[in-house]
Amino acid sequence: MDDSDITIFHLAIPTHDLNQSKEFYTKSVGTTIGREYGHYVIFNFFGHQVVTHLNPEGVSKEVAMCPRHYRVIFDKKEDFDATYKKCKDTGAPFFEDLFDRYKEQHGWHFSFFMVDPLSNLIEMKYYMN
Repeated sequence: MDDSDITIFHLAIPTHDLNQSKEFYTKSVGTTIGREYGHYVIFNFFGHQVVTHLNPEGVSKEVAMCPRHYRVIFDKKEDFDATYKKCKDTGAPFFEDLFDRYKEQHGWHFSFFMVDPLSNLIEMKYYMN
């Protein structure tokens, strides 16, 4: 595979309410809707696909880091900062607010976790190095 190849990651998760999923992912996270059908919505999630399928029985009631979370790692600090601001401005629910880890060491990064309406955790991360 060379740099001209495109690889897209696809994640499908259950939802109990497609409208609530659309509201969260478009307004708080800033994604766009790629396609929408009666029982699922495909979001452009930073160049990848997150799909919410209508399946109320599949939605966890408990919010927990494991076994289910996913993340976006930003290439540019300004994009990370803009996403954090958008999440704060729209009142997105945070599991863990902005923090940095391993300051001035290899692996130094900034991160925050949001909770989507489906009880999934989404980590947004930016590495200093």
